[in-house]
Amino acid sequence: MKQNLGIVRWRGSDYVDKEQLDRLYAATPAEARSLLAPQGYFNPHIDTSMRTEHGEWLISLKVEPGDAAIVSDANLALSGPIRDEADFQTIYAKLIEAWLLPIGADFKQTAWDNAKRRGLQTVIIDRFPAAHIAKSHADVDPDKATADVSVEYQSGPRFTLGPVTVDGLSRYPRELVDRLQTFSPGEPYSQQKLLDFQAALQNTPYFSSVFLDVPIDESHPDQVPIKVELTEAPIYKLDAGLGYGTDKGNRASLALRDSNIRRQGWIGTFGIDLQQREQAFNAGLQFPNDADGYRNALSFQALHQDIAGQQVWQQTLGAQRTRLRGLIEVTQALQYTQSTNSTDGQPSTFTRALIPSQTWTRRELDNPNDPHSGTIFNWQIGGAAKSVLSTANFVRAYGRLAWYIPAGRDAIWLLRGEAGEVFTRDPKDVPADWLFRAGGSDSVRGYGYQTLGVQQDGAVIGGRVLATGSVEYQHRIVGNWRGAVFADAGGAADQWNSFRVSRGYGTGARWGSPVGQFAFDLAYGLDEHRIRFHFSLGVGF
Repeated sequence: MKQNLGIVRWRGSDYVDKEQLDRLYAATPAEARSLLAPQGYFNPHIDTSMRTEHGEWLISLKVEPGDAAIVSDANLALSGPIRDEADFQTIYAKLIEAWLLPIGADFKQTAWDNAKRRGLQTVIIDRFPAAHIAKSHADVDPDKATADVSVEYQSGPRFTLGPVTVDGLSRYPRELVDRLQTFSPGEPYSQQKLLDFQAALQNTPYFSSVFLDVPIDESHPDQVPIKVELTEAPIYKLDAGLGYGTDKGNRASLALRDSNIRRQGWIGTFGIDLQQREQAFNAGLQFPNDADGYRNALSFQALHQDIAGQQVWQQTLGAQRTRLRGLIEVTQALQYTQSTNSTDGQPSTFTRALIPSQTWTRRELDNPNDPHSGTIFNWQIGGAAKSVLSTANFVRAYGRLAWYIPAGRDAIWLLRGEAGEVFTRDPKDVPADWLFRAGGSDSVRGYGYQTLGVQQDGAVIGGRVLATGSVEYQHRIVGNWRGAVFADAGGAADQWNSFRVSRGYGTGARWGSPVGQFAFDLAYGLDEHRIRFHFSLGVGF
């Protein structure tokens, strides 16, 4: 506050004479009161004095702000056509629930302004976008340090959505826009539906920018036209990359995408991913969203892995459909996979399976690239029948949770856990990637990537059961850098009665970059009595 006083701002100026100093001094108490009032202090006691010392003027200002004002009463009113709505009481209840200045709250100017805006937003978002504040009043009693507040919101007319026009389409068909539209002309105005429509368009690879122009004119509330202005993204995209990860080693990748096959908006992808311990060729074809909001896709992958003494050559052909609604993404898939597995000292085994599966994921994070609070929960179930193009009967169930918990302004707790089991008589007839191994940067740190599992002649192969857990504490150091300490535990085995818990402890650093969180860890594996360095990019899931 002090720096905003005129007498402080002019201190030391050669342009201030005694007469001007007297005016500044006389105005100081009123200035101080005007600065304290927005902070909720309406009855301060202010003492000032001015004297000379060694030829200089010395001014003293003593401020006792008194008690901060609190809200003693809050009255909210809704007027206009909104009162004729069948769900008016529900709307009013939402307004009360969203109000930010309840009785007993500190009364400050910023809080008062924010409360009025927040209340208005709850009225605007559904059917009444022309709503406004008709009257607002705060009656402050300085002696009692209380404030009675009242606001009347005028709804304005009820609006409905109208036809959609699109500007900016030349490469892609109009159908790509229409399929993402979840409302029809004549429906009640919904700000959320418009935002969801814009986000759905923006999240496709077809458009680099999306803008919705929805004119709000109280004289024309029916069938409000919606103009979508698009900037199309290039049809072809080529990505090449070089990288390194402690789990799979050096990496080189090349990927090509064609976003408009047959001029129907079909998306074709082709990619090669070469890593020290894993090499893969991927091809896919994704179709535009259908009427139910599902993205249907076909995929093929040829894969070679050499991890923990086990080599896998695998080919997978799949079909899947995915739908994202709100926070929940659901994927249903059918894949046919065949693989040849070999370890030193053992004959190669051939497996195949036709596997239907379903995956359910819920993401609720404050920042998907660098979360500080929220959860990610995922479960998957799938299986195969020996009588249908498979070498084994099996059912695989798996679940995983990551929970980010704020600890003050600068710290985060991350709790992470996973568990799974494959129900089958003979795991050697189950494809390797449907069994479980643990260890590595996103599992139990302090151990090599997928080195915790079933031991077989010096190699590690997948087991039927898995369980891991992690507790991590992160604290901000500077900027987007955080330090971390953690403890991990878990493993994989053929059966629960032979399950053994491996433990790892360590410390590291986190950097929240625009593309995601980089993690650098030094971890000590208790079983191996050695320290390993782990590097990863992602949100710890």
